[in-house]
Amino acid sequence: MTAMGSHVPIERAEMRSRDLDLVREMISQRYTDHLPQVRGDARRFGFRSGFARAGALSIDRVSYQACMAITADPHDTILIIRMVSGGFDVSAGRQRRQVSGDEALFLPHTGLDMVQDWPRYEVVQFPAEAVTRLADQLGVAPADFRFDAMTAVSPAANRIWLATHARLAGLLDTPAEGVPALLLSAAIDIAAAAALSVFPNATMTVDYVAGPGRVAPATVRRAVAYIDEHAAEPVTSEDIAAAAGVSVRAVQAGFRRHLDITPMGYLRRVRLERAHRDLRAADPTTGATVAAVARGWGFTDLSRFAADYRAAFGRLPRHTLHT
Repeated sequence: MTAMGSHVPIERAEMRSRDLDLVREMISQRYTDHLPQVRGDARRFGFRSGFARAGALSIDRVSYQACMAITADPHDTILIIRMVSGGFDVSAGRQRRQVSGDEALFLPHTGLDMVQDWPRYEVVQFPAEAVTRLADQLGVAPADFRFDAMTAVSPAANRIWLATHARLAGLLDTPAEGVPALLLSAAIDIAAAAALSVFPNATMTVDYVAGPGRVAPATVRRAVAYIDEHAAEPVTSEDIAAAAGVSVRAVQAGFRRHLDITPMGYLRRVRLERAHRDLRAADPTTGATVAAVARGWGFTDLSRFAADYRAAFGRLPRHTLHT
């Protein structure tokens, strides 16, 4: 079985409106309840949104033709804004930040007070669970996890988020009607990893804890069997550990000891082999492409896919497809 047939549809919506009540209702449904007010002449108010969503990942391109004062209730997803132009002043408890063009802004889960001055920005939204799951792997329990600030730890980190944002936007901007489920899962994981790398949070100060003890070969064999059977599906480290009956750290230690590879590295190798099989069977005259096969197996970076493929099989994937 391949992952090629499992796609998540992309929902798209465009909105232009001068009706503040209509805009408030739409934003409340999409994110959280909030109260927007126009500062100045309300007759000049205008709003525009270009929205795309696949599963739990969405991007919204928003612009207000007005200076807005907005009070928003707490929300339960990850919301990260990339400013394009205009001003954005946000207060959350004791935190306050002002951002402008080409800056990334993490919106805390608390209630927010915002002043937006003729802003244009793009909002990425994905599940908070993706972040807490990854933080747990890094040694911070979900109950102890928190973000500590709204802006990036450095200009270099800010650029990392902007690059991640561009990749996520490109995925949802594709003219295709759907995104491969495996690729969508990988994209959400990338977004979570970038958020943890860019915005100050508890994983940046976690103490080192000694690793687990010896893991039996049978445990690793159970994990390998699970990966081999489920490689065409979205698979996490937690899934592999649960199948093996041990903790995430234990299964990672077992793979390093017995196979000299990480569980996710082994999963990547299996998917690379399956992609190789699909390329050998594919017919380019029917429209089959290297990109479609690679993305169907969750490879989001086609340049890296080509390099890894060549290292594994001694030739470029396009040569396999066309011979």
